[in-house]
Amino acid sequence: MTGASGRVKTLGIVLIVVTGLLTFHPPHFLLEGRHPSSAAASLLEIGLAVNLVAALVAAVAIWRGTRWGWILGIVIASVAIGLYLAQQTVGLPGLPKNWVEPSRIVALVIQALYIALAIGQLHRPDS
Repeated sequence: MTGASGRVKTLGIVLIVVTGLLTFHPPHFLLEGRHPSSAAASLLEIGLAVNLVAALVAAVAIWRGTRWGWILGIVIASVAIGLYLAQQTVGLPGLPKNWVEPSRIVALVIQALYIALAIGQLHRPDS
């Protein structure tokens, strides 16, 4: 990893890991602990954990220079944006509707930045 290419890969790795962390929102699970919840809420928690693991897999793949790592990251960021929209419109189990929660706005910006960066990388002639 050298020069601009190395910086772009590093930025991609950071953005996708942060996307996974903000989507899973570890402080919610670590600080608030487990509360009795519905099966749908438990399924959502598992889905968010899978999203975090997938983000870590994408980060390793990007670091190794694979094209599919960038593509997996786009899928992860897109799913995170879709979950945010679903949470705010129809609602998701155990999550409040709050369009302007600062951490979610930051997450959306990071996800959009990642998608733009990844598309740019995928359209480069040498990628």
